[in-house]
Amino acid sequence: MSDSDAVRHLVEQIERNLAIAARIPEAGPWRDSLDRLQAWQRDRLDATYADLRAQDRFRAACEFFLDDLYGGRDVHARDRQLKRVVPIMRRFLPAHLLFAIGEAMHLQAISLEFDFRMAGELVDVDEITQPEYARAYRREGDWEGREEQLRLIRELGDLLVETVRKRMVHRLIRMMRVPAELAGVGMLQDFLQRGLDAFAYMDGDPEFLSTIETREAEALERLQQGEDWPFEPWIGRWPDQG
Repeated sequence: MSDSDAVRHLVEQIERNLAIAARIPEAGPWRDSLDRLQAWQRDRLDATYADLRAQDRFRAACEFFLDDLYGGRDVHARDRQLKRVVPIMRRFLPAHLLFAIGEAMHLQAISLEFDFRMAGELVDVDEITQPEYARAYRREGDWEGREEQLRLIRELGDLLVETVRKRMVHRLIRMMRVPAELAGVGMLQDFLQRGLDAFAYMDGDPEFLSTIETREAEALERLQQGEDWPFEPWIGRWPDQG
């Protein structure tokens, strides 16, 4: 992939994320529903992957993948920083890393768009349970989008593994910390460094990505089959333990 193609992809995905952010109201029932859903989703991911998070070699990857990109954390300030420095990044970063950042933004955008639509389905639900979530999910019915999420998780993970093997690139990101903070884009540099550090620490271990891919694919199949407790194999009937 050429530098221009990688940059174009990155810019498109940044704009996509910022466009979603612009649609989110600051207050009101719909915003409350989105906040509840994203908090529930983060808690659900914590419970589903508690075994990975408990392992030292996977903890940082959990925080990066499950919290930053997949779990609905508010990262719009970082995205605005990213948009400002794309021309500088193009001068210093190789095309494969620019593309990887674009794919990270792509995964984040799909997750945010899905949460945006699901919030509308759950606006009258004060306390989300697995059955409430499952029924809303089936009403939304974006099965292809969910499959694309899972594909991106695997492909982005593979891209990060490839990048951390290029030691000069990883070292360059570390060296950017102080200049980035001085330039007001420290959140972006921190995001890049945490992602690369997490995958470097795993040293290419495939268990992290394969576990996420397998569990989320099985949960998707259970949802498609009409199960009201799609995450039961890993978390029981959380949060309803009664």
